[in-house]
Amino acid sequence: MTQTKKYTGKKLLILGSSLGADSMVKYAQANGCYVIVADYLPVEKSSAKQIADESVLISTQDFDKLEEFARNNDINGIFCGVSEINLLAVRELCTRLNLPCYFTLDQWRICQQKRLFKNLCIKNGVPVPREYFVSGIDSLTAAPFEFPLIVKPVDGCAAKGITICKNKRQLLEAVQLALSESASKDYIIEEYVEGIEYTAVYTISDGEIVLSCLRDRFPTLDHENVTAQFDASVAPSLYYDKYISQVHPHIVSMLNNIGTKNGCLFFQGIVNDKKIVVFECGYRMNALLDYYNISAATGENYMEMLVNFALTGSMGNRLKKYDVSRKDYWCIFNMSCHGGTIAHLEGASSCSALKDVIHCQYLLPVGKKVNENNSMAQSVFRAFINSDSLDELKSTIKAIQDYVKVTDCTDNNMLFLPFDTDRLNVYNERETAYDK
Repeated sequence: MTQTKKYTGKKLLILGSSLGADSMVKYAQANGCYVIVADYLPVEKSSAKQIADESVLISTQDFDKLEEFARNNDINGIFCGVSEINLLAVRELCTRLNLPCYFTLDQWRICQQKRLFKNLCIKNGVPVPREYFVSGIDSLTAAPFEFPLIVKPVDGCAAKGITICKNKRQLLEAVQLALSESASKDYIIEEYVEGIEYTAVYTISDGEIVLSCLRDRFPTLDHENVTAQFDASVAPSLYYDKYISQVHPHIVSMLNNIGTKNGCLFFQGIVNDKKIVVFECGYRMNALLDYYNISAATGENYMEMLVNFALTGSMGNRLKKYDVSRKDYWCIFNMSCHGGTIAHLEGASSCSALKDVIHCQYLLPVGKKVNENNSMAQSVFRAFINSDSLDELKSTIKAIQDYVKVTDCTDNNMLFLPFDTDRLNVYNERETAYDK
């Protein structure tokens, strides 16, 4: 007798084809759900549409048509990948159709708007970088700044429009760039805290708030003034104890104070031996999709839990706290490419066969024109690695770099400089502690 799957008879409408959408389609289908993907892309340009049960050509911003489609097709849940604009569309449609959505508009606005978020952090004791306030662009040349600084649009995303400045000439240029990437034409100037950038990932279920992962980021050394581009993001963080003592309790208090009950969030910050600060928040899955690492290690998958919530109004899982005493390493290994048009991709199948690689994928297709803009849009390949030791992690990364090839139409290599795995020696002290 065939056992009925938990979502048999239910229909899920996924908005857009952004990162994470494919995983959502597969998870929902594996549990018996009928999945429909909607956006303006033709099927041949959307991997999510290619594997869905059905697809429709409706823009994710055409709320009236999507509402009509959802009512006519008895849709039980609506969700999307990491796209921020599509998440707002999910919120609008769920409100119209009385379907579950894990965040309110007020929660989203506070977490999304950098200045509102920073004020919320200060109110709740979360450490943040010093901000410089100026009355206008004309006053920039006279203001008493202490360099280096970082300039960013107040409402930007994907690290676009962010610049590290070492002098006032660079500052003026950075402000113009930030304004060009800001919908509200506003920007923030902050002290640039030098150190290791970290990401804290939280999962929330029925008001229970759990730190699921804390990882360190290794920026690319291919060029200077890098803000978003990275080679590796590794857990556990070297500064786990400092984060737990100086930041985590304030984050939990802040999330309780804005009424978060379900979903997932990520916080980004900088830490060094002297201080630790938080500068960014996202009330959504992060674009690095670290649920691959987390679920392989612990069995908890926040992407699946978000789909559960979209269909039932419940995350459906008990949460597991991040166990820093684990000996293993979780790594998101990222490869970026320089500007040009991609003509050839090679190596993904060889990488996927490596023992420690959980999942890997090309993020950009053949024929894609890549622009040099210092953003994550230049990321071309990503692998999720869980290794039992530092040596195994290094070995896997070296093998990936041997396999992956990205070239243009004249057979020139487009990839950034290779990642030097000796940069991971910062974890040697942790390895020595386990050896004892």
